[in-house]
Amino acid sequence: MKKIIAVLLAVILCFSLIAPSAFAVSSTRNTSLEQTLASDLKLLSLFKGKSDTDFALNSAPTRAEAVVMLVRLLGKESEAQNGSWTQPFGDVASWADEYVGYAYQKGLTTGVSDTSFGSGNATAATYLTFLLRALGYSDADGDFTFSDPFTLAKSIGLLPDMVDTSNFLRADAVLISYSALSEKIKGTSQTLADKLIAAGVFTQAQYDAYYDANAISEAENDAELSSEQIYAKCSPAVFYIEVYNSSGTATASGSGFFIDSNGTAVTNYHVIKGAYSAKITVSDTKKVYNVLGVYDYSVDNDWAILKVDGSGFNYLDQGSSASVVGGANVYAIGSPLGLQNTITAGLISNTARAESGVTYIQTSAAISSGSSGGALINKFGKVIGITCASYVDGQNLNLALPITYISGYKTASVTTLSNLVTAAVAADPYKALKSYMESKGTASSSGYTLSCSSNYSVYYLLYSPGSTQELSLLSRGIYSSSTVDAVLYLSSGDTAYYAVKLYLQQLAEEGNITKKSFNSDTTLSPSTYIGSSSYKDSFGSLCTSKLCMLLAAAEEMFEDNSIPITIKDLGFDAEYAEIASS
Repeated sequence: MKKIIAVLLAVILCFSLIAPSAFAVSSTRNTSLEQTLASDLKLLSLFKGKSDTDFALNSAPTRAEAVVMLVRLLGKESEAQNGSWTQPFGDVASWADEYVGYAYQKGLTTGVSDTSFGSGNATAATYLTFLLRALGYSDADGDFTFSDPFTLAKSIGLLPDMVDTSNFLRADAVLISYSALSEKIKGTSQTLADKLIAAGVFTQAQYDAYYDANAISEAENDAELSSEQIYAKCSPAVFYIEVYNSSGTATASGSGFFIDSNGTAVTNYHVIKGAYSAKITVSDTKKVYNVLGVYDYSVDNDWAILKVDGSGFNYLDQGSSASVVGGANVYAIGSPLGLQNTITAGLISNTARAESGVTYIQTSAAISSGSSGGALINKFGKVIGITCASYVDGQNLNLALPITYISGYKTASVTTLSNLVTAAVAADPYKALKSYMESKGTASSSGYTLSCSSNYSVYYLLYSPGSTQELSLLSRGIYSSSTVDAVLYLSSGDTAYYAVKLYLQQLAEEGNITKKSFNSDTTLSPSTYIGSSSYKDSFGSLCTSKLCMLLAAAEEMFEDNSIPITIKDLGFDAEYAEIASS
């Protein structure tokens, strides 16, 4: 099972010549880690580049730029820009005036003299001094000295080993800024991140999604593994999952992986959606285990945390978001087409591909139907994503949900899969139907379609997201196969609209009916009628018959595609009873 995203992509190649900077460094440092950390800080509204697309990490920050970085990191940019902050320096550019004024009046910075702020580059000592002051430490009170902020910064965890203190770049400022978020304000138990959350700069959920306290230490300590080592280490933790309907018939398969030894596992929500039970098969022993239920899940972000009946499982460690960098080697392990524990290799093609409000990792590591719920693994043997989707019009254009999306998942209770189905349908049957159409229907540019046929008609269930009438049932008759002869627009509101074109002896009789309920009358009286008067009196009963045929076809499509919904769930109680008794 794999979710397919049908998107028409236009690729434009753009070339731009950039004049070399007069201050360019002689060698370019690899800042792939810092690029990821800077992107995460930007998502938390704490960091910006020199433009929307360029963080300029290989350039040295000026003193003014360092102050701007500091003010943004403290979540005070709006306050600085909107306040009346003054400073005594005559060499501050207008774009930095409010920032330097704010930092000066808050005691976070001074100038190189009483009247000069200093136009040169910021040193590591300068930036660490700024941040230590922001964390409540004072060089005036002897906590540290301006010439040596390094000892204190190192002791509290503010100065990663990766920082180059002699050739200080914006990349180094990012490393220090990122580290600062988990540091405690002097004399308190509150971290800088806690303070920013309390101030409304970002939410706890955003912090959990975009910040990894181990990102830098893992990057410093991880050892790169070969593809053979990746497979040997990670494959036993990835499993094949098969899901079953209410009759116990297997309806689909997918992939999943363990994240602890006690049976806590991850897959995509669409893998288990609509299933009444599931079983998994582990690759190393080929043993089969029951899925007891779901701890937690997200329909919108398409992940689910499962509880598998057993213990002693191999499991995957979660990798740092810092390893999610463009061009990095990655591996996908799953069960495409039911071929258990298949490994493929590729690159991270894009670190943040946005689709329908969700940000994915785009990868060239091959996946196919059945790969959904599998593991995307970095070169250190740690899981960084959940393989889930592909672009249908293209080659090697695959998507994985970042593993950070499951941060903060709950394990307080387990909901059985059957109860999950019942709860989803009971809460909003129309929303549930739309969700099932996305995974069960045939995708096209206009939406999703299911169909079935009888001796006299072909029936279609259509879901067209964003249209005026998103859900509709329609039929095409044998006398005019290219023309719709009846359509029922399904709605969760009070009014359903039913437009009928009946072909009797190849003569068109047409009417429209709008009613709040189809259950109040045994026949339906048209609000408008066009056709031969000889058929007008019988038109209402014919409409009723056609309506029941449409709804019976819907029941057949639901059953054939293992969609756990009935027309009774959709509000057609009387028709359901009539169909059930016929």
